[in-house]
Amino acid sequence: MYRNMLKRSWLSIRRKIGRTIVLTLIFFIMANLVLAAITIKSAVAAQMDYAKSTLGGTVTIQADMEAIRENQREQMESGVDRREMFGKMSRPKISIETANEIASYSDYVKDYSYEISSSANEGDLEIVESNNGPEMPGMPGMPGRFQNSNNSESAELDGNITISGINAYAYISGVENESFTIKDGTYFDEDSDDKALISYEFAELNDLKVDDTFEIKNVYTSEIVKLSVIGVYDSSDPFAGANTIYMNIATAAKFLSSDDYNDGNFDVNNANFYMINSDKADEFVEKINSDFPELAENNLKIAVDTSEYDSMSGSIESVGGFATTILVIVIIAAIVIITLIVTLNVRDRRYEMGVLLSLGAHKFNVVTQIATELAIVGTLGFALASISGTFLAKSMGQGIIDSQTASSQAQLEKNFGRPGNRMPGQPNNDNFAPGNNDSREMNMKQRMMANNEQKVELDINATPSDFLILFATGYLVIILALILPSVNIMRYQPKEILAGKE
Repeated sequence: MYRNMLKRSWLSIRRKIGRTIVLTLIFFIMANLVLAAITIKSAVAAQMDYAKSTLGGTVTIQADMEAIRENQREQMESGVDRREMFGKMSRPKISIETANEIASYSDYVKDYSYEISSSANEGDLEIVESNNGPEMPGMPGMPGRFQNSNNSESAELDGNITISGINAYAYISGVENESFTIKDGTYFDEDSDDKALISYEFAELNDLKVDDTFEIKNVYTSEIVKLSVIGVYDSSDPFAGANTIYMNIATAAKFLSSDDYNDGNFDVNNANFYMINSDKADEFVEKINSDFPELAENNLKIAVDTSEYDSMSGSIESVGGFATTILVIVIIAAIVIITLIVTLNVRDRRYEMGVLLSLGAHKFNVVTQIATELAIVGTLGFALASISGTFLAKSMGQGIIDSQTASSQAQLEKNFGRPGNRMPGQPNNDNFAPGNNDSREMNMKQRMMANNEQKVELDINATPSDFLILFATGYLVIILALILPSVNIMRYQPKEILAGKE
């Protein structure tokens, strides 16, 4: 009986070739749209993971102003002189040893930044004069003297040159806001000891160029520090100071006082840790608080910023919601259309069904025969859609990638050699040399291309699981579309059918 049923199904498909073509076309269109929607949802999930890894958020160690003010109130209530207290007031800082230990948490941190500021005397060099007077370290272009609040002597010392130390060029504020460019030479990183980035005006005034050396003096110890010009920068910021020299942390530390240097465990400002995954922000903060209780004791708190990821994830999720809506609409439309076609088909074949029922066939066998016909035609449509749907899915997936990763790629191009996962003290394998732009830029571009190609490949290809979901969804549509026609078949009586036909 089962063999005869398959044979009848095949003969019916061949005999009603017009109906078969229409059904195949319907299944083909439905399957293409379903596969595209499924792939879009998969691409959205992949993009969410990508956004988490590229825009994981930032954890910042900063002053807890509420705790500081509460401490001030307590001191004033205990009789401490207000002028004396505020005269000695300084913002709490984090030690470089603590910052490096937090940065070494590779499960959470992909990169980090912190900085120090100091001052130096020009020695035999000329100083660029400005209408604002000498610069205040850490505040380029602002008049005043350098006072190191951490120095036990609280001495005010004249310093004509601002020393700005940061662990990587990419995290200079002017670089991040695009007001800072390199005119000649290259940028520095953690390994660029005794290398300095000087302004165009300072270089011109002192006839300095890339690879030249010059000497400046520590304002505390009067020690002469010899530096090599690694690059010459230009800034469009009207408040930027031309006498500001940028260098890595190890070099800038040579301009601290002996007390502040503290045998290498000096304090750093603006400690930022860039997370791998924003979902682990709470876990990361909890670990920091657990491992470093002294931060809270020193009036420091942990702030988390995931705004950039939250902004991008909202747009990505909206695309996923759109794909879900399309998927639901396509499935409902396919069920309705196929139900109507099968219902009309069943009415046209009432006599055939009456004969089968009168010969002893069970009504369930009749329903199974129609289901087999639909399954054969549907399988053909799904198989064809698996070929064409892959190209459609790639096109739509590429559109998602282009729209959602454009900003991330633009930022990556400005990272200036920051590969991520660089832990404190980890050697740099980029064959860095002063003025050697070609090898450095090539390495950076290769990293960018490798990262981007991997993400694109993961996002736009339909996977075996996507095809499995496609076929499962298609067969589910067939089953649901058979419900109403099956109810009609169950109501048929062979005698009435044959009598009506005669």
